[in-house]
Amino acid sequence: MPTVGIKKVILDKHLGKVYTEKQFDELCFEYGLELDEVTTEQTAVEKERGGQSAETAQLGNEEIYKIELPANRYDLLSVEGLARALRVFKEEIPAPEYNFVEPLSGKPEQIIVKKETKSVRPFVVGAILRDIHFDADNYASFIDLQDKLHQNICRKRTLVSMGTHDLDTIKGPFYYKAEKPDEIKFKPLNQTKEFTAAELMTLYSGDSHLKTYLPIIRDKERYPVIYDSNGVVCSMPPIINGEHSKITLNTKNVFIEITATDKHKASIVLDTVITLFGQYCKKQFTVEQVEIVYEESGEKDLYPLLSYRDMEVATPEINIKMGMSLTDEQMAKLLNRMSLKAVVVGKNLLKIRIPPTRQDILHACDIAEDVGVAYGFNNLVKKLPEAMTVAQPLPLNKLSDLLRIEIAAAGWTEALNFALCSRDDVSVHLRQADALKKAVHIGNPKTLEFQVARTSLMPGLLKTLGSNRDMPLPLKLFELQDVILKDPSQDTGARNERRLAAVFYNKSAGFEVIHGFLDRIMRCLDVSFGKDKGCYRIEAKDDPTFFPGRCAAIIGPENKHLGYMEMLADCLLIISIAFFTALAGEGITYLLVYRSDQYKKLKTEMERKTKKLEKKKQETGDATDKTARKRLERDEERLKATNRDMSMFKMKSMFAIGLAFTALLSTFNSIFDGKVVAKLPFTPISLIQGLSHRSLIGDDMTDCSFIFLYLLCTMTIRQNLQKLLGFAPSRAMNRQQGANSWGGVGAQNQQFNYFR
Repeated sequence: MPTVGIKKVILDKHLGKVYTEKQFDELCFEYGLELDEVTTEQTAVEKERGGQSAETAQLGNEEIYKIELPANRYDLLSVEGLARALRVFKEEIPAPEYNFVEPLSGKPEQIIVKKETKSVRPFVVGAILRDIHFDADNYASFIDLQDKLHQNICRKRTLVSMGTHDLDTIKGPFYYKAEKPDEIKFKPLNQTKEFTAAELMTLYSGDSHLKTYLPIIRDKERYPVIYDSNGVVCSMPPIINGEHSKITLNTKNVFIEITATDKHKASIVLDTVITLFGQYCKKQFTVEQVEIVYEESGEKDLYPLLSYRDMEVATPEINIKMGMSLTDEQMAKLLNRMSLKAVVVGKNLLKIRIPPTRQDILHACDIAEDVGVAYGFNNLVKKLPEAMTVAQPLPLNKLSDLLRIEIAAAGWTEALNFALCSRDDVSVHLRQADALKKAVHIGNPKTLEFQVARTSLMPGLLKTLGSNRDMPLPLKLFELQDVILKDPSQDTGARNERRLAAVFYNKSAGFEVIHGFLDRIMRCLDVSFGKDKGCYRIEAKDDPTFFPGRCAAIIGPENKHLGYMEMLADCLLIISIAFFTALAGEGITYLLVYRSDQYKKLKTEMERKTKKLEKKKQETGDATDKTARKRLERDEERLKATNRDMSMFKMKSMFAIGLAFTALLSTFNSIFDGKVVAKLPFTPISLIQGLSHRSLIGDDMTDCSFIFLYLLCTMTIRQNLQKLLGFAPSRAMNRQQGANSWGGVGAQNQQFNYFR
């Protein structure tokens, strides 16, 4: 809905009366308009720019009324049209009659259209306002109306664009041509030197106002241009007018030219401008026509049309539509208040003359609407219709509501998610490669989160879980809504399908909880469990979205596939695998190493030498005696030799553990390969992303692969398991870390673990 801002002082001047804010608000409401906001120029600009500046501080503080208008009421886009319509509505003035005046020379001015314009903007119309008087206020309103029309019916100048010129500075006939950009050269509005059309494209590419319109003709081979008989460029539509014919407050005769790709809309725009500003002419509400000559076909047209249209309507039809019982005379009087001249031409029949300002009147329904506005919608009597019109819910919606109540009573919480989602949500994240073929795609998505219509309820539920991870467990969510699927058999090419999805989220997966949920739903639907024809059952079936062996298909009556019941992730399972792997490793090490006499002997010797070396270091301290230093170095070498013997003895268990780990890792990795098993609470550094994100699709680096979680858990569990079983090195051994990996006492501040 367009909004027009008008200074209160100017509005009161045109209304011929000073209205308070409340009075004017009520008047607008009676006429079917809305006073949207009362502000000032300074406040409005500050709000638009997001703060005060030195420039905004200089703006005025006069009250401005912002009025919301219907999109099809072009005649209300300026204070002239709005005030006139309100005064006619209040029966203070009659609706004006619009007339033509004869040209001063006896022949109308001409615009000669060259054939080259057919490929760019083929149509042009024109008019002349004679003996017009401009002051600062109506001049600003004249410019503002052109901007409003350009943004509204002109569709940002793509369909229609207008230029207004001081007729006394140019001479007809005028020529509408289409020339190559380098052939067009003139001084554009508010510039001091001439530019070619190609140079103007570069100049205005940085102009916040005009750069929006450049793409309309930029890629054209020829640009439209209007010359006068002396070769002066009047304008280069739809971009800019020439400086030569610029309108000022001293302008007396205005030449209006409008180029377009839609002749009908061009005529509407022309009629709107001249009817609103014809009141400032010496002979009010008059206009001089311009002849349009198409050189190629020889066709000649006179514009503006200023055509009045006649329409006959039956008063009983309007009374029925509006719920009123007005007489013919009463209805005619109401229509006259809406600037529509209505007369009674027979019993129950009105003849209505529609002025050129009311381009919104297209049908008898529009007449009925104006009758309702003039009568006052608040004055319509409320009454019950003669026929009962209480609607019954659709069976599907009624069933859905009953199911929601039953599911909520069972302790589940309903989630309401958007029907739109990203492409990755329905394909990559669910590992469904063909899902995008079924999805309805948004033609021009504004955000990555709303690219397609959902084909499954799962992405929304999983996002809801992700946003509520801080909530106490367990979480039990469900959603009973529509998904949208492509369907060539439908007129729209798609159809809605009602679906139910539920998610149980806890520290461990509760397959039995979902199974109970399914049983409850089926019991409510009076469907029994079993293998009979009218029963439902579950069968093992794999799906790429879920864990192999943890998915079941729900088969309904007559072997119809109803859905899936499955497990998305189970970190506890992987932790259990890691625990038993670590336990198996320690078991193998115990059998091959820890229980042997040789290992026990080496361990005892290692502890003895470690304590001895630690004691000598404490006694020696920072002594610089060469003999003492050499003794310490010899003891360290002996300790290293014992450590090497111990490591070599453990090699046979390391080979056995390596073979066992490789076999287990290969087996489990084939099961979990390509599956996100957990979400990391951090984004791993790039060095380990190859492991943490191994075989996973998508760019979310917090997705955790099986192998990363498995290795992380195995290492952590094995260290703690060694301490628990007493296989970890003693504290004395751990404290002896004085020598570095290169040997030598001189690097005591560095650490070397002999048991690493």
